[in-house]
Amino acid sequence: MKINIVPFAEVICQKKLGVHHVLVHHKGQLSAAFHFQPTDRRAEIHSATKSVVSLAAGMAIDEGLFTLDTRPTDILSKYVPDTIDPAWHQVTVKHLLTMSSGHDRKLMDGYSLTPGATNRDDLENKDWVNYTFSQDLDLEPGQKFVYNNSCPHLISRMIIELTGENLIDWLRPRLFDPLEIHNPQWGTDPLGYTCGPGGLHLSTEEFSRISLLYLQQGQWNGKQLISKEYMSQAVSRQIENAAPGKICTDDSTAGYGYLIWRCRRDNAYYLFGWAGQLGIILPDYEAAVTLTSYEFQTQSLLDTVWDTIVHQLC
Repeated sequence: MKINIVPFAEVICQKKLGVHHVLVHHKGQLSAAFHFQPTDRRAEIHSATKSVVSLAAGMAIDEGLFTLDTRPTDILSKYVPDTIDPAWHQVTVKHLLTMSSGHDRKLMDGYSLTPGATNRDDLENKDWVNYTFSQDLDLEPGQKFVYNNSCPHLISRMIIELTGENLIDWLRPRLFDPLEIHNPQWGTDPLGYTCGPGGLHLSTEEFSRISLLYLQQGQWNGKQLISKEYMSQAVSRQIENAAPGKICTDDSTAGYGYLIWRCRRDNAYYLFGWAGQLGIILPDYEAAVTLTSYEFQTQSLLDTVWDTIVHQLC
């Protein structure tokens, strides 16, 4: 079934939203595409990278490297500073995946408009793991969702520590090769380790394969790359992310899974990266919509997808 993508393109132009490319997959087929830019070159998917780290965590759990209850301070003990908040020893992999490590503030932001905020590029400590462990916890681990770039980086470094391979290399035969994403590029921290919070560069078409892998519950060409058990947990609402006492008002407050966002409608969820990198998964419609953009009105992008594309799915 072909999807009429023209209404989407028209609304994007009317709203002056900075979309570059959109791909719609429906029931196993590429049903629609629109390219506002002449070439689909690789670009950073920013924090949508975190949802790839979630896939890596699922693979690590499947292979017995760690469990959801494993404590990062055990695996990364050599990087723990001499003085550490004892509450760190209660933090688990699940807390990292759900952004509930116990901090009540962001850590290692890549971009910030807050005056005086320390971004990760400003850190004097080049060891981001040691820096993270040196930060006191404000809350009980698991108590509250607080978006935090240190959480996915700890997961990346745990896998690196346990396997002796950089995360990008460990994932080549497990993820990138099966998806035919050749020679992937992924940024590193100052010590050369794969960056957990961001840095993965993909074309829109390659990014759509990550979206489809989520849609297909970890299966690709008949092979289960990540267990269905993990995938089911990863995309379900694991923690509330609306402000305490507030109800869900938009798609950014509809709940959070394992480094992935829930939507407030149609049982959908989405991968999200800075400036409008979106992989929207609609399992009830057997569909995925992938966008790359330079646009900060994320809710407007999501609303436009629902207003012009989702109603065509059946």
